[in-house]
Amino acid sequence: MEIAGLLERALRFDFLTKEEGVFLYHNASTAELAFVANELRKKQVPSGKVTWQIDRNVNTTNVCIANCKFCNFFRRPGHDESYITDIETYKVKIEETFRLGGDQLLLQGGHHPDLGLQFYADLFRKLKELYPDLKLHALGPPEIAHVAKLEGISHTEVLSALKAAGMD
Repeated sequence: MEIAGLLERALRFDFLTKEEGVFLYHNASTAELAFVANELRKKQVPSGKVTWQIDRNVNTTNVCIANCKFCNFFRRPGHDESYITDIETYKVKIEETFRLGGDQLLLQGGHHPDLGLQFYADLFRKLKELYPDLKLHALGPPEIAHVAKLEGISHTEVLSALKAAGMD
């Protein structure tokens, strides 16, 4: 594989394979990748408009059973420092976010063995009830997979239920 050829293909909006993307990640310079990203942005947004999102990351829990090698954030179930974020803490963090011009909450956290679909659906409904204009950017693919496994349902079913509960 050759860096220049792959970057040229990307600039033409040709899809790259996973292997090609990994190759660029490991071999192309940050400047090269940033240049291509900016050129693609200019092609997709010809007005030159650049936007950003003001949001707040809040961890739903630090209890996790995933055993990721890179994480020093998690606590095992029952640990003295384990927590599940309560609604009062969410309220404080959301109101701070609104005061600073933000409108989105990014919810993430550990793979808690007891927090299934009902927990997250109830949480999303409550947050949307309290803050109807709040955008909920919630749970990454590993968390969705964890909930699906806990519930014995598909990823699609989890996502549909969470969307119905208020996830944006």
